[in-house]
Amino acid sequence: MRLLIDLAPVAAVRGLAIEEALLESACGNGEDILRLWRNQQSIILGRSQSISSEVDTVQASRLHVPVLRRVSGGGTVYHDPGNLNISVFASKRPWLSDVASIFAFFGQLLADTLSTGRVHVIAQDNGLYIGKDKLGGAAQAHRGTTFLYHTTLLVQPPCVPMDSLLLAMRPGYEATGIASRPRAITTLTDHAPAPIEPADLVPVIARALGCGLGVDMKEDDLSQQEVRRADELQAIKYGSARWNERI
Repeated sequence: MRLLIDLAPVAAVRGLAIEEALLESACGNGEDILRLWRNQQSIILGRSQSISSEVDTVQASRLHVPVLRRVSGGGTVYHDPGNLNISVFASKRPWLSDVASIFAFFGQLLADTLSTGRVHVIAQDNGLYIGKDKLGGAAQAHRGTTFLYHTTLLVQPPCVPMDSLLLAMRPGYEATGIASRPRAITTLTDHAPAPIEPADLVPVIARALGCGLGVDMKEDDLSQQEVRRADELQAIKYGSARWNERI
């Protein structure tokens, strides 16, 4: 399994373009990929969500926080360098064949990996929780026999309060189309004696996912073809208002 580690916070338009380029690559050659990465400050809509229902666009503009739309479904999330994004691009297995089994497998694997003597992480539906507070949410995209599972772990407190940007975090939230699932949030650092860095989690998560899938990890970089495809997707899709503002 290819292991791609890129912890230098990338512009969200680039980060999302790379995600789809890697999904296409995994679909084309059947090679599984694990990507561990970070986005710069941004708001990321699910594929079928409405911007006006989900985002305080005035505040986002004032704070210069871009609003973009990803290839997968699910709810709106806030990204910043205090998060760690985990993306798995893989071929379906008999025990990883549909949305429910994929959420259950990776959710429980990550919950077990992140639990310590100090904290117990729970996997439920597409989320990770400590008590009743949300630590991360996941989403999926499928292309034939290949799937993308990705989740955002809240490692450090956000740069800005999420309710200043995400309407789902405010009273009276009503969605048009696919709704987000508002919950109080927590971070791993909130439950640790000292701040946790996203980089601290990389080796343990890579090892756990490799063991869980029964594969060896081989650290790698984007191929030239993947870079070219990401360039193209960034220009024609993720950098385009036609995609990001279409709902």
